Order: sequence, then C-alpha cells, then structure tokens
Amino acid sequence: MKILPRHLLAILLIAGCGTKDPSPVGIDLVNLSGGEVVELLNVPSARTAPQLLDIFPSILGGTEEVLVGRMNGVEYTGVFRVEFAPTDFPGGDASTLAVDSLFVELRVLGGLVRGDLGNIIVSLPMESWSETRSFVDTTTFRAARFPRDILAEVTPTLADSTVRVPLPTSLLSDAIALGGRTPAVEFALSGAEGNDFLVVAGSRESSLTGKSPVLSAVYAGGAGSSVGTALDTYYADRLQEPQPGEVLLQTGILTGTTMKFELPSIPEASTVNVVELSFDFDFDRSFLTSLRLRIERLDVAGGDTTRTITSSNALNEQVVVPSGSPFLMNLDQLMFHGWMSGQQTNSGFSLTPIFEITPDLRYEWGLFSNPRLRIVYSLPPASGS
Repeated sequence: MKILPRHLLAILLIAGCGTKDPSPVGIDLVNLSGGEVVELLNVPSARTAPQLLDIFPSILGGTEEVLVGRMNGVEYTGVFRVEFAPTDFPGGDASTLAVDSLFVELRVLGGLVRGDLGNIIVSLPMESWSETRSFVDTTTFRAARFPRDILAEVTPTLADSTVRVPLPTSLLSDAIALGGRTPAVEFALSGAEGNDFLVVAGSRESSLTGKSPVLSAVYAGGAGSSVGTALDTYYADRLQEPQPGEVLLQTGILTGTTMKFELPSIPEASTVNVVELSFDFDFDRSFLTSLRLRIERLDVAGGDTTRTITSSNALNEQVVVPSGSPFLMNLDQLMFHGWMSGQQTNSGFSLTPIFEITPDLRYEWGLFSNPRLRIVYSLPPASGS
C-alpha cells in the first residue's frame, strides 16, 4: 500500500478526529450489507507501560527557541554566552566598574509557559560548548552529563511575556577581571526541584523582533548596559522514568509506550471495520505541534519482547496533531482482527515517535492518559437473506 504524504496524512487525521465514522467505507454502508454490525465502546487498556527507548540529549543548534525548566521527569537546560565590547560599558572601560545587579531577560514565545513558574538553578559551564555539540555517547546512546558548577538557586519573575532571571554579580565581575576590555559571560539555566514548569523563550536566532535573550547589568552610580547573547542553545537530561499509567510520547529523549487491550473473541468470518484509539490529552504538560508515530505489534517469544511492523498499512506511520482532548487516532484493523479472531497471540502494541536529526532539531512531547478503544466489526449476511 502506498504511504500517504505527511501533510495529507495529518489533514486526514485532523479531519477524522471529530467523527464517529472513520471507516473507509462508512458505517452506514456496512449496515446496508445485511449482516450484523457490532460496536464496542470504551474498551479500557489492560496494561499501559512507558517505554524509554534511546537517550539522545543533543545541543540543538540553530533553533529559534530555548527551553528552560523541568517537565515529566526531564530537565531542560538553556546555555548562554554573552560577549561584551568596550562600547557596551559606560565610558568604554569596564575595569573600574562595580556590578550592583545582573539579570537575563528571556522573551517568552507565544505565551509558552507551562505550569507555575518555579525557581531556576544558575550554573557555570565547566567545559567548552557550542550550539551543535551533542552530549551523548553515540556507542551506547547514553547521556554524557554536561559538567556544570551550580552557583545559585534564584526566583524569576514573569511580566509582559518576559521572564527575568537574577544572576550572581560575580559572573560579570569575574569576567571583567579575566577578560579586560572584552569580557565574556557564560551561564546555564535549568529548573530547580519542585513543581514542573517550562519556559519557551526566543533564542538569538529568533526571527521575531525583540524576542532574543538580553543580559542587563546595573553598575555603582546607576549606569547600566544591555547586551544580547552571542551563543545560546538548550538540551535535556532525563531525571526519572515516566509515571505509571502515563502515555508519554517524546522525541529527543525518545519515549514511547506499550499497551495491551483484553479483546473479546469474534467469529472468524466477521470483519473488523474500525479500530479507534482515544486518549485524554494533557495540554498543560505537553509541548507539541506534531509527532510522527510508528505503531508496531509486540511479539513475545521466550520472555523477550520485540517490536514488529504490523503490516504495510499506511496507518502504521501517522503524523498526529493533537488539537484538543480527547484525542482520537485510527489503528490498523487487520492487526486487531487477527487478535480478536484468535488467529494471532495478543501481546499488545507500541507507539513510538520517529526521531529525525535535523539542523533545527527541537524536542517535542505529548502527555496522554486513559487509553481506550472503539471497535466496529460486522458479520456476513445470513445464508438466504
């Protein structure tokens, strides 16, 4: 079967979310066939388990955004470098200045603050970095921690779509002592322990006017300076596994889910017409425009679980665009017919995000819960009818 283009598949998925009739031929036509039509509603999941796959915590390069905070067991760290010229300082000379206060302003993109804004950890990078470096062991796909020296835990403020983060004044005063007329300041920001929150701020590459980060300093006597970042990026570290019962679908730190439904038996001669999977979608704990998913059958042999492509049906790879809750998606009815008729062993299936490394790589994730199925199958007409 020919795979549909991504944009067309996304349109079809969105169009199907508001209908109770996702069958290619229509339930009305199935009813007219003369056979019995059976509709099973809200079949609950008997098992739902998160599936942490590969870890790929990348420095993400030339994206238009920087993520700071922690969400769903993952810490998002923004890294910044600010380079000063002599003209950035009052009088053109930094050597005689005493720094009274220092803060960075993160300009929020589109009102994207998830959760209640919590404390932020300010740290100092302990080795050189760039916007394209990947902090991962590519032989094992395990995280190689980015070494940082924690300086302070601070309380940011949010006003007029700007998150203002106070910084230790020593960051700039030490840089002036070391860098003379052209000092450079580096620092990292990440979410402190406590409530989950996420700030999505513009990076230096932001195409939106006035959305790039700015470092501001006030010196003794009241004079000040404001300088934009020369480099900035972000990456992610997993702190803990997804919570039981959560369906976390995430790229970057690649997280999928496995699930199994206890299905009734159906007569072998019947046909499964529709299989519709529904979730509750948690908008406040998601950061998602679209996800490309692969749906695979689980085969269990000798206690080992492997993933096997269910068939060449185009629905086994879908671009999903959740726009509300509940979120609906269609599954391959051929796979379920085999399970329900007893022709195949029902070991469940997995949903896995497809992660593609691109120059403008970004992390995305959706948090779902309460998976359930709607199944429609039909029986052939009785003999002589």
